[in-house]
Amino acid sequence: MCTVTLRCGGGSLLLTMNRDERYERASESAPRRIPGEPGRPAWIAPFDGGTGGTWIGVNDRGVAACLLNGYTDSDRDLIGRAGVPSRGSIVPRVLEEPQEPGPARVPGPLDFSAYPSFTLLVASADGGEVVRWSSAGAVTREPLGPGWHLLTSSSWSEPEVAAWRRRAFDSWRASGQPLVHGIPTVHLLAPAGEEASAPFMTREKSGTRSISQVRVADGAPEATLSWWPRTGKAAIDPGVPGATITIPMLVPDPDASGGEA
Repeated sequence: MCTVTLRCGGGSLLLTMNRDERYERASESAPRRIPGEPGRPAWIAPFDGGTGGTWIGVNDRGVAACLLNGYTDSDRDLIGRAGVPSRGSIVPRVLEEPQEPGPARVPGPLDFSAYPSFTLLVASADGGEVVRWSSAGAVTREPLGPGWHLLTSSSWSEPEVAAWRRRAFDSWRASGQPLVHGIPTVHLLAPAGEEASAPFMTREKSGTRSISQVRVADGAPEATLSWWPRTGKAAIDPGVPGATITIPMLVPDPDASGGEA
């Protein structure tokens, strides 16, 4: 249950995610920096207070990743079973893998067969890729070029909710793609009577728990991650994030690829 928008191209990236979860789930922890092992990227992300996993992050190569849960019949036998890994461990695995310059891709060596279903987005300023995994065994890959993109998922009435959010996204784009304090306003949308379907979702037992955003500006020396946690069913103040953290961008060493100094 989440809504994600991505804008990439022109040397910049803006990735914004509403994380929807059950209210009974553990609270989130503010983003922090995870140092990379030798030869591997460092990265920043917020974290789930229960599992220690994460749903969004960015590394010092400017590669961002986020994950939305999937909902298929085959997941029912996996959720909560001992030995089944948390989907919150997937984004860290992606961010810790070095990548070549250019559009980001989900690293080929990663094996997702033990996980419940999910949709995984990986992107850089040059473009990205979406991988959809079904625990029934199906996997699809979709390249993402420059421009705006929308991803969404819902555990309740998914086709109808996805269509509602797509219409809202298209309307937002047609209105000039307004932002408020850097957040695309579609992420704050919650019309009266439509809260169960809206991107800023509120239902009886679940709702939007936070908004997180990764920004990589053209020519900027660092990537930024901002996090707006939500208290219960209250609104958030876009002008007051719970935390903002940056990570310096690694400058490629031309000698590492055989180039001349």
